[in-house]
Amino acid sequence: MGKARILAVDDQRYFRELIEGILSDAGFDVQTVASGEEALGRLEREDFEIVLTDLVMPGMDGSELVRRIRERLPEQDVVMVTGVVDVKAAVEAMKQGATDYILKPFDREALVESIGKLAARRRLRVEHARLVEENLEYMGVVSLFERATGLFSTLAVEPLAERLLEGLCLETRAQTGVLWLADELGSEALSLVAVRGLVRLESEPKAISFDEVEAAWCPGLSDAKSIVAVLPEDAEASEALFLPLRAGAERIGVARLSDRLHGEPFAPGDRVLAEKFAELGGVAVGNAMRFRALERRSLRDPETRAYSRAYLDDAVRNEIQKAHRFGHRFSLLRIDLDAGEGGAETPTGELRDLVRQIEAALRGTDLLASDSWNAHFALLPQTDALGVGVLVRRIERATSDWAGRSPGRAIRFAAATFPTDGDQLDALGRVLDERREAARSSLLATHAPLSQGGSIELAFDRMLELGSVEPIGVEGEILRFVLEDVFRRPEDRGILFLSPGSRWLPELLGALDDLHGQTTRTEIVLLADGVQRDPGSGIHCIQKSPLDPRRSFAIYFGDGPAYAMVGQVSAVAARAPIFQSADRALVEHLAFRLQRELGILVSV
Repeated sequence: MGKARILAVDDQRYFRELIEGILSDAGFDVQTVASGEEALGRLEREDFEIVLTDLVMPGMDGSELVRRIRERLPEQDVVMVTGVVDVKAAVEAMKQGATDYILKPFDREALVESIGKLAARRRLRVEHARLVEENLEYMGVVSLFERATGLFSTLAVEPLAERLLEGLCLETRAQTGVLWLADELGSEALSLVAVRGLVRLESEPKAISFDEVEAAWCPGLSDAKSIVAVLPEDAEASEALFLPLRAGAERIGVARLSDRLHGEPFAPGDRVLAEKFAELGGVAVGNAMRFRALERRSLRDPETRAYSRAYLDDAVRNEIQKAHRFGHRFSLLRIDLDAGEGGAETPTGELRDLVRQIEAALRGTDLLASDSWNAHFALLPQTDALGVGVLVRRIERATSDWAGRSPGRAIRFAAATFPTDGDQLDALGRVLDERREAARSSLLATHAPLSQGGSIELAFDRMLELGSVEPIGVEGEILRFVLEDVFRRPEDRGILFLSPGSRWLPELLGALDDLHGQTTRTEIVLLADGVQRDPGSGIHCIQKSPLDPRRSFAIYFGDGPAYAMVGQVSAVAARAPIFQSADRALVEHLAFRLQRELGILVSV
């Protein structure tokens, strides 16, 4: 340890030089000043273990100097030097905070011994404080490790993510937290898995990459344990603490903490605790991801490699929890294999290839499970009814060879969407069963000409043969009602094809004007020659289509009830044939045939 530094204060040069000489010879580092004002100035700039001051000085005396020092430096040791006649004043100075006093005249040994004892006591105090601080820090780290190791008690990724985010918020006293995790080890795509506090979910990206996090909020996060970044002006908090989560060398997630209690900034100590907690949390999440991967492999059918139905049901329950929390949709798709004439089961090798073709048509986030030889199920996260229709078309194209190998061989589909068709597994399962039976009795299945190729105009004519004769004005009423209905359900996504023909075009345009300013997630495709709409209206106008412009029809497919209406090309009487149906399988088939023939792009 270095020399103890002493500041000697005395207005008499003789005593200053005497004290400096005695204490310097004894091994102390001594500085001297001639007044209390000068002493206070020196203490502002430098640190001293002991201040040795005379009691009686012109201007600021020793007592006042003690008081002023204690106000600024409560832990500073101050020794008063006084004559025998001023002992009472020295005692009063000690009451003000002086550590000790020395009587004049003093000899060399007494002065050195007194200062030496004070310096030794001070070193002991400093060492004790350091050890206490180290012990407190150690106990804090031990406590943090105890809290963090609790994360290893679960191997379910989603509940673990909730606990990890809660722990990070508690360590930093952050009231708001958001956590994105990779779907699996090695994936750069991150999904929103947990939130805490008052978070505007609609403004948070549901999916984001690590590079996008860096570019949008915190450049340099890849090489840091944490970064405090200023958030955009429209954010509720001004700054946030970003923490990367790693499992070994792999990046697996990002946590964002904000809204500190009482609006305080993130202190260095809080960041250190959060970094340690995140480090252990990353290991725990990585273990859970590895366990999930092993579980998935162990729960696959040995022949087809599709997951088991039990695993699918657990995955659906987890998806329901996430969907409830984050307000997104997902769908279940049932895929039934009809073997065709004779009912013979597909050979194992052929079935394995078929399942692989189905999986290839799905996305990486989708999960395919097998319930039996001819029944398969797919969990489609963040997918609505229209998105399911897009994926069904992909599967049909990918498996067309299998379906065409023998008469009657076909793949049939039924879908249910959360929350439109149910918000629990049992309810979604019942809707799947109902739609499966409905698909078997659908006009699409029982009237082969409706599903065959060729112009859709021929299919429309076939449907009119199955329709009823209604007053001619019913067509216009139906067109207007269907259009208004999609605006009554603005959150439902779908696609609506409207062809008013020349008879009902003015009435339909009037309805559009009445609905001006309202929004809907349904894409409206209007087939009408000579009509132009503002591009911002959300209505896609097709003026020259391959369909007969005289025919009126309305086809809606999406999250709401499916509906189709087809009218006659020409009507000269007061009554005319009209076909109407809520046959979901038929309406879906018509909607996607129109989408393909008219070149309308529909996304998942």
